[in-house]
Amino acid sequence: MSRLLIQFSHLFKSFSSFPLFEDVSLSINEGELFALIGENGAGKTTLLQILSGTLQPDSGSLSKVSGLSIGFLPQEIVLSNPSALVREFIEGDSLSELERDMAACLEDPGRLAEWAELHEKYEQLGGYRRVPIEQVLRGLKLENSLLDLPMSRLSSGQRVRAALAKALIENPDLLLLDEPTNHLDQEMLEWLESALRQRQGACVIVSHDRKFLNAVCNQLVEIKNGKLSSYGGSYDFYLAEQERILERQIKAFEAQEEERASLKQKIKAVTFSKGKAPPPKDRNIMAYDKRGEKHQKSLQHKLDTMKTRLEELEADLLSHPKPKSIKGLKFAESPLASSVAIELDHARKSYGSKVLFSGFCKSICKGDRILVTGPNGCGKTTLLKAIAGMIPLDEGSIRSAPTAKIAFLDQEVELLPMDQTPLQYFESRFHIDEETLRRELHKAALGGAELIRRSFSTLSTGQRKRMALLALVLEKPNVLLLDEPTNHLDFITLEAFEKALLEFEGSIVAISHDATFIEKIATQEWTLGNG
Repeated sequence: MSRLLIQFSHLFKSFSSFPLFEDVSLSINEGELFALIGENGAGKTTLLQILSGTLQPDSGSLSKVSGLSIGFLPQEIVLSNPSALVREFIEGDSLSELERDMAACLEDPGRLAEWAELHEKYEQLGGYRRVPIEQVLRGLKLENSLLDLPMSRLSSGQRVRAALAKALIENPDLLLLDEPTNHLDQEMLEWLESALRQRQGACVIVSHDRKFLNAVCNQLVEIKNGKLSSYGGSYDFYLAEQERILERQIKAFEAQEEERASLKQKIKAVTFSKGKAPPPKDRNIMAYDKRGEKHQKSLQHKLDTMKTRLEELEADLLSHPKPKSIKGLKFAESPLASSVAIELDHARKSYGSKVLFSGFCKSICKGDRILVTGPNGCGKTTLLKAIAGMIPLDEGSIRSAPTAKIAFLDQEVELLPMDQTPLQYFESRFHIDEETLRRELHKAALGGAELIRRSFSTLSTGQRKRMALLALVLEKPNVLLLDEPTNHLDFITLEAFEKALLEFEGSIVAISHDATFIEKIATQEWTLGNG
């Protein structure tokens, strides 16, 4: 039987007056790999923070096994010491210093007693539990040249990979990962899948990548309406179970509606056909009156019983169990008169001595859904920004059709004006007032109406992503340039977005490592190498 690592019961957590969790319980055992799913704002990140100890519940109990080590990869990496070198950040100051001191002690026979003390401390801090740093750096493609740079010099993607490397090297008993796949290419994803499956400890993962969850997880927990529901199995198992649950709910709803209709019909029949007892054959009028009275009482009792049952049904009616879906997320594009939207003619771009692409000749036609692939750092995002007119080429040209209207969605939605509120941004860019903005958010089922007076800098990446999606819709483009569009979206929004893209009649050029998204959307592929 696997060892119980952490358990919480009757957990309650609220923000302001809004209850996020109500009386939730969960046990995590060694070897369990949980997928944690739920809509944006359901509380996935909050639950990870409670498990990590960085946030406390309002009430309920949480118990951990003695000496439990926990590693936590947050969605956004906040640097407490931006000047710290990448090597120091990944390895951890205390363990690295202990390793150096232990090595020095071994060189001096007179310091063996000191080495024994340091060794015991090293063991307690989990030094021997750590995974070799070279193995992890190679798997996450973090070059050795980065290790001597300060963390502040890294891109946001490199920081996330450095933080993921740190968590994996420490090899804790419980690993908490909030969107670990956002900055990984296909090779890194496959390496991470293998690394997580080989771990002995437990893991809780929040991810939008459905194939990744299927490959890694053996348990699934859904947060919905403040409650936790557990499913033993992969994401596909969860989907199949949801279908079975829906089927049972539909049968129960249909049985309820059938019984309601039947009761109403019988009540109507009894009420409006005041039947009498059969006439007497023996002229015994007194006996007939008694039989009539008994008959009327029987009818009334039957009527009362049926009315009581109808009242019970209608006091606790089952609603129609339609699966929740989003139907208002749609693109109304501007007409594209030309069959060719954009042409790239011998496009070349380099940074320093590194050539990203050269002699690149491609056409983007109406109806194309193009996937741009290649390893991290090969220039995929640069190519999209060049097509969008955001950065110049070194050589060659990019020609757009006169009626081409391009919209660009950046990976981490950092192009939004962080000092503005959504209300200020949408008012200035699309000339819409607060009422219209609220209506558009509701129509596209993107929520967040309560956030429109907060600056973008105070919103989570997921909340900003939903605002950026609305901007994409309101722009009415006929060419969409999408850089990792599935990052930070919950599954319901993601599936609605995929459906909207499939109905989009313009052109799409996308960068994505989400295998499910690629299978659904892409009709052709552009591959960039390490030129």
